Amino acid sequence: MKRDFLKLLKALDEEELREELLALYERFPVLREYYKLELGTSTKDVLEKYKKDVRKAFFTGRRRMGKRGRSNSSKIIKAFAEVSIHNKDLVLLHLYRVEVMIEAIVYYRVDAEQFHDSAVKSFAKALSLAQKQVLLEDIRPEAERLMALFHECKRCGWFTLSEVFREFYQA
Repeated sequence: MKRDFLKLLKALDEEELREELLALYERFPVLREYYKLELGTSTKDVLEKYKKDVRKAFFTGRRRMGKRGRSNSSKIIKAFAEVSIHNKDLVLLHLYRVEVMIEAIVYYRVDAEQFHDSAVKSFAKALSLAQKQVLLEDIRPEAERLMALFHECKRCGWFTLSEVFREFYQA
């Protein structure tokens, strides 16, 4: 497939390449978001859009939490990973998901162990990604804030973010 694509690119002249790129840009929203991040001076607007989508996954506007909040928010993060050009933005979106999950625990009085466990695993995933990208010290204040917030509101006593935090920061 890639070979065929490269042949196509070789066969097109400069003007035809421009037309092909424009057609792709107009057809695929993910490509528009990628170029918005690539060519823009700030990634904040696109990151905020995805943050709103993560929040909507849990806070649907109804009395109850969205049934597929965790899976939908994971899909949103996966979609952002496809267009993201800065690793720190992806780490921040993962941490934001943890924050929204903590808010959902408080707001909806979530007692389900699976939900609490998922929040802990999401926190671990965010810190693991930050470690791979050498961003642990940059996000430490946010990680500490989330750890304290989770400790204040948890509804299942055996779940904690502290152990995960210590694994990465060895404080």
